[in-house]
Amino acid sequence: MANKKAPPRRNTDVIRCENCGEEYSTTYKRCPFCDERPGGRSHTPAGGRRVSGGGRSRRPNPMQIAGLVISLALIITAVVIVFTSLAPMMFHKKPSGDDSGSGQSSSSQNVQGTVVTLNSLTMSRTEVALQAGEPYQLIATTDPADAQVTVEWSSSDADVAAVDQFGNVTNVYQGSDTVSVTITAAAGGQTAQCTVQCTGDGSGANIAPSGSVQEGDGQNGQSSGTPGILAPNTEAVITGASGGLNIRSGPGTDYDAKASTTNGATVTVLEDAGNSWCKIKYATGGGVYDEGYVMFQYLTASK
Repeated sequence: MANKKAPPRRNTDVIRCENCGEEYSTTYKRCPFCDERPGGRSHTPAGGRRVSGGGRSRRPNPMQIAGLVISLALIITAVVIVFTSLAPMMFHKKPSGDDSGSGQSSSSQNVQGTVVTLNSLTMSRTEVALQAGEPYQLIATTDPADAQVTVEWSSSDADVAAVDQFGNVTNVYQGSDTVSVTITAAAGGQTAQCTVQCTGDGSGANIAPSGSVQEGDGQNGQSSGTPGILAPNTEAVITGASGGLNIRSGPGTDYDAKASTTNGATVTVLEDAGNSWCKIKYATGGGVYDEGYVMFQYLTASK
């Protein structure tokens, strides 16, 4: 007797998805292809596609997101550190000057703005004597000789010896003695000096700024003339002040010293200030006059 084939077994334990049309086992609560519940409709288009990976969409893993953020932060930090380290070398400019100290040549700029290096600056004379009103030109020499720099001239006392921008020195001293003045030439950090002995013409008082004579009110000498009160507008000569005489801002030694003078200076008595003091007018140089106070005992009327 021939064996009969068993009829094909009908699988009744499957469900056809109404959304994607795929069949799947009833053991699934959702369609493994489109994640649709039986009897429900999904946002997946009809005749939808098979979802890869068993049909379920993968949600982002929080650990993966955290790792990605941390990695990105580390990369940015590394870039910032590298840029900070390399930026000074990339944009730093080397100083053009040389601060190595003394013994090095100095530099200056000529009229075109080109830096010129000076090894030294010398004066044509280091000492010169001038009579009243006598001029003299000093010459400054640079090394190298072809250095096109501007030489600046100055005088330690312009009321005694004046100097212009070309080194022309003129004795303008009005005192009756001889005074030393220093003329300085400067260029490119180098300097040169000349001492000028100026003999005054005696037309004004030998007045020096306060502090240039280190003595007081003639206390080191007595008046060689006869002490007495001189009338206003009397021309007088300073005498008996071998240690120097202070011209004060008021009639007394408790007043500040405005200037100082020496024997032989010519002044004009203005008025009797009392207590053996008088007010005088004296020349400060260059045709300029000032007023102050001295004691009568150091004044002798001019003959």
